Amino acid sequence: MTLRKPLLALFSSALCLLAFGAFGVSSAAASTTEECKIPEVGETFTSQHFLDSNCTESNTEGEYHTVAVKPNALLNRTNTSTITIHAEISSTPTAITCEALSGSKVVSNYEEIGGTGFKGEGKIKMSGCVASEPAGCIVKPIETVQLSESSEDLLGAIMRTLFAPKEGSKLATITLEGCAIAGSYPLEGKLRSQTVDIHTEEFSNTSGSELTVAKKPATLKASFHDATAANGKTVVRETP
Repeated sequence: MTLRKPLLALFSSALCLLAFGAFGVSSAAASTTEECKIPEVGETFTSQHFLDSNCTESNTEGEYHTVAVKPNALLNRTNTSTITIHAEISSTPTAITCEALSGSKVVSNYEEIGGTGFKGEGKIKMSGCVASEPAGCIVKPIETVQLSESSEDLLGAIMRTLFAPKEGSKLATITLEGCAIAGSYPLEGKLRSQTVDIHTEEFSNTSGSELTVAKKPATLKASFHDATAANGKTVVRETP
């Protein structure tokens, strides 16, 4: 956590944290999307100094800071682990593994009375998918509908991102071919990722996702990071 806001804003944030404490979700000090760089004239940046361009080596002599991305910043998504989906389709346990997660989004930070955060929208694509259960299924590439994305953090500096369909409840369609359960099945609900470190987020059993495939509970696991389309720099999640 770094210091960037005036005292009055911090006081307002504290009041909002108390108001939302009963629900376990903080809308007051929600995380923002930042880029590690040497600040340009006029840019607002965090107080902590870093020696390296990834903002991992803290040092008071460092020239690097985390700087809020510009409004409507275009980011590209890349997975840092294999993607797994577990579901039950037509009473059959189904396990899908995908090698690549990609996609792009547009995101903007915001600061308003009582809080900060980020909002955006984009798509997630999963490719190189195979089914280990049931054997013989061919899995078509999976692409979500347009998703809204927003910071939805928990108390205690746990940083999350909520991914929800802009319309309806369907996130994507999973299409299987060449096996007993061949067909197209809706992946519905909401995805939530949680930060593993300042650069990496993770979909997991504990990140708060609410998913179904063919109306049955499902899980999706993957870790990923976002990078600026302009220069490929991995972005940083930061709490004010």
